[in-house]
Amino acid sequence: MHKVDLLRMLLVVVTAFLWLTPAWAQQPVWKEIQPQQLKQMLDQNVDFMLINTMSYIECRDHSIPGSICIPCGTFDEQTDKLPRDKQKKLVYYCESDLCLRSGQCAEKSIKLGYTDVSVLKNGLPGWKMAGYEVVSEERIPRRAIQSIKPFMLKRWMDEGKPLFILDIRSKEDFREGHIDGAVSIPFSRLEEQYHNLPLDRLIIVVDERGFRSFIAACYLARKGFEMTRLFGGMERWQRWLSVTKEQPAKKRN
Repeated sequence: MHKVDLLRMLLVVVTAFLWLTPAWAQQPVWKEIQPQQLKQMLDQNVDFMLINTMSYIECRDHSIPGSICIPCGTFDEQTDKLPRDKQKKLVYYCESDLCLRSGQCAEKSIKLGYTDVSVLKNGLPGWKMAGYEVVSEERIPRRAIQSIKPFMLKRWMDEGKPLFILDIRSKEDFREGHIDGAVSIPFSRLEEQYHNLPLDRLIIVVDERGFRSFIAACYLARKGFEMTRLFGGMERWQRWLSVTKEQPAKKRN
């Protein structure tokens, strides 16, 4: 093979790789800040804005001291909370060590013209792991909430058990795929829309990976609803569906 042809082939492969690489896997345009750096900034009273991108329910339940709350799901409606000075430092965090929601808000801020935008590495879990405090404005009482695995949910659905499947993921995630019959109320909207939930059916909360559903279920149980949650969230459900399709003869649990 000629050298020119080899270079052309290499160029095609590299171009295809860049084209197919999803946005979340590409180099982020925002900066990353370590928990120790953030703690130092807070201790030294550095002038910056610290933003919790979780739902209002979660924000009041647990936040880093000095935070303001702008839920990711309603970010576009609340950009007036951001500083007028586009050069002021912004630091975002969320409840996940994957930093998906905080990363989304950081990218939106950069598109709005902010020039100094950071995301807390490993989010709130990383902050706690470093031994730093969180504050609670309105702590949600924890209680024992049953979690069910995907095979059991499917069995209940097939048996016609009276259920209400509540999907608290974002509208975008819901549109990309959801459990048949599920109703979408993003966690960022749950506080204002929980009145629409039925009191005469078992409510099963579905989130991304099974972490946020516990707080949501505790919140709703306090309001008088009968609650359970999907173990492992939508990620576990999709993985289970994939396995059952590939191995229909094996035990599905």
